[in-house]
Amino acid sequence: MKALLVIDLQRDFVDKDGTLYFEGAERVIDPILRWVEVFKKEGLPIITTQDWHDPDDKEFDIWPKHCVANSNSARLTERLERSLEGYANHFSIKKNRYSAFYNTNLEKIIKERSINEVYVCGVVTHICVLFTVEELRNRDIPVKIITEGVASYDEELHRFALREMKEILGAEFI
Repeated sequence: MKALLVIDLQRDFVDKDGTLYFEGAERVIDPILRWVEVFKKEGLPIITTQDWHDPDDKEFDIWPKHCVANSNSARLTERLERSLEGYANHFSIKKNRYSAFYNTNLEKIIKERSINEVYVCGVVTHICVLFTVEELRNRDIPVKIITEGVASYDEELHRFALREMKEILGAEFI
């Protein structure tokens, strides 16, 4: 079964007043919402991840304080939140590291639902998207990157990550 994995489409990243918002981040929202509708119509699993940090998380030694657990800025962007409201096949992953597998139940969700192909989108391409795709591929799960649904604050690193995912990890682009 295939699943859609939407990585960190949160207010702190894609809303213009978000702490780690970058110019153009919001451009991924419409393409992602189109894919959400496709997966909903087919009744397929949609997994969203949310960066989710304690107020004193060590990550804040590297990055500005963002996506603090239970804060408004850690919520999914409003349009995605509304789109998924009431969808029974939606699974939410709260994570405090770049990979959506680290210290979460993502692997359990994938195994229990016999997910054997994952469509990936979200932000940031060269950080949480890349590290999660690497983990999927380490589990021999085929990955399709929704290229219009990924973005980064650094175009050079964005291109590097796409190339890495394609050439090294074997992800397919759609």
